[in-house]
Amino acid sequence: MLSLGLSDVPGEAMVKSYCPKCMDVYTPKSSRYHCIDGAYFGTGFPHMLLMVHPEYRPKGATNHFIPRLYGFKIHSLAYQIQQQSASMFKTLLRALKDKNEKF
Repeated sequence: MLSLGLSDVPGEAMVKSYCPKCMDVYTPKSSRYHCIDGAYFGTGFPHMLLMVHPEYRPKGATNHFIPRLYGFKIHSLAYQIQQQSASMFKTLLRALKDKNEKF
């Protein structure tokens, strides 16, 4: 984890943590980081460090998480089908509610 500022303007944002492996920015949990200004590190610190020292760049993840249910892989369309059926169910409930309110 490397320190990162989301802005170069002092007093605008607190320091964040950058993970070069997953390439994502996180807010530190500890309260001691809330008083550190992100402008001290700047927006380019982790990227400049990894350009100057490429040997510090982590290797990509070799294993990816595969969602499973009872040992079976979940198909990627399952989430879309579930979302569609939930929205259709909500639409039906709204229609029934509107119909009951009229009477």
